[in-house]
Amino acid sequence: MRFLAQVLLICLIMIKIVLGSILMNRIEIEPFSLESSAIASEPKKSAEMTAEEHKNSVREERIDLNFLIKKKAELENKEEQIAKKRAEILALQEEINNKIKVLTQMRDEMRAGMASKKTIGEQKLKHLIKAYSAMKPQKAAALIEKLEVDFAVNVLANMKGEAVGEILSFIDIEKAAKISEKLIKRH
Repeated sequence: MRFLAQVLLICLIMIKIVLGSILMNRIEIEPFSLESSAIASEPKKSAEMTAEEHKNSVREERIDLNFLIKKKAELENKEEQIAKKRAEILALQEEINNKIKVLTQMRDEMRAGMASKKTIGEQKLKHLIKAYSAMKPQKAAALIEKLEVDFAVNVLANMKGEAVGEILSFIDIEKAAKISEKLIKRH
């Protein structure tokens, strides 16, 4: 009986070892340390998840890398377009500046021409006034009578009062009256 008890005990120990190792394999625990096997099983799972996550992240990195490459190409393309537009704008600005210079020069020339014309006109008017002043009042009146009223007023306004009085005495009364009114308004 003793022998049978020993065999039975050995069988039970063997069953316990077999069941324990099956159980340990199932929960992936190392056979000799239960505490370390429980801790070690988690890193294995996390290592498996890390590998799976790594595959996903590699895919995401590829996607992100492709996306980034496309975005970089788009940005470079936009930068080139902006550079072209900037060059066009600078060229247009230079053209506008040149046209402004030309127009400014033309304006200055026109002003100078107008000033010259005005000066020449004033010189001619002074010459005409001297000529009318030097004439006899009857001849000057005959010529002034043929002039437009405004021009006659302009000529007479620049003459001495005595000469104007003598000339007006020989001009038609109605025209002399109009000239006199405008002479008064002018002064």
